Amino acid sequence: MNARILELVGGPLRAMRRATFWWCLGLAALVTGTISVWPAFKGSSGISQAMDQLPSGVVQAFGLADFGTPAGFLRGNLYDFFVPLLLAAAAVLFVNGQTAGEEASGRIELYLAQPISRKAVLLGRVVAAVIALAVISVVLLLAQLASDAAFDLRIDSGFVLSTIVLSGLLAALHGSLAAAVAGIRGRPSLVLAIGLGVAFAGCIVASLFPLSSVLAPWRHLSPWDWAFGGNPLEQTTALWRYAALAVPSVILTAIGVFAVARRDISGA
Repeated sequence: MNARILELVGGPLRAMRRATFWWCLGLAALVTGTISVWPAFKGSSGISQAMDQLPSGVVQAFGLADFGTPAGFLRGNLYDFFVPLLLAAAAVLFVNGQTAGEEASGRIELYLAQPISRKAVLLGRVVAAVIALAVISVVLLLAQLASDAAFDLRIDSGFVLSTIVLSGLLAALHGSLAAAVAGIRGRPSLVLAIGLGVAFAGCIVASLFPLSSVLAPWRHLSPWDWAFGGNPLEQTTALWRYAALAVPSVILTAIGVFAVARRDISGA
């Protein structure tokens, strides 16, 4: 029985290993390539002054504050948009491919024909996606720390770790939303539309709503604000921010796991 349970995670992991490798390589290249230009920005007061000439709302919305500092450089180039969005996309694609995608193709029926519950099958695939996401996050962290050392970008490694953990938890939240949708309705297009749509919408809410005095209070509804509203690259992150991302992820996954046991599985 233990071997069967391990296979519920190991099988999807093997199926995702190539995609995981390319996501690791791509994000590591993005981080390394971005930080490689840091020496041109290092200590450049002119860049910071140029950014200060922009409207304050625009500076905050696009993460351009203190662009000539290590934290500002990383925030504006990587961790305000690109890295969190890419990790969220990876999580949604992994979950969709191993749940709704497998159901639509008919391949998941081979697992369901075994003496094991649908709940276990879906949960195993979500766990596999989380493991793949964790591997990508670790590679991202290693690439970040190695690039910081190579190009003399001096920033507290604890703040970098916190930022990447928050990015990973934010991605896991969107992946768990995809799992919930896949459990309720196993349609790949629907899972992708909701998972990726919510990710983009949350990014827009957190970034652009502060530009309006009317909409600004509503930015706190965005998971992006929960993750990065505390400016993790420059100060210690409050524990509630981690919980605000992790707890809904568990709840959404549970919704998907219990929902899939209450509906018919569609065939190819």
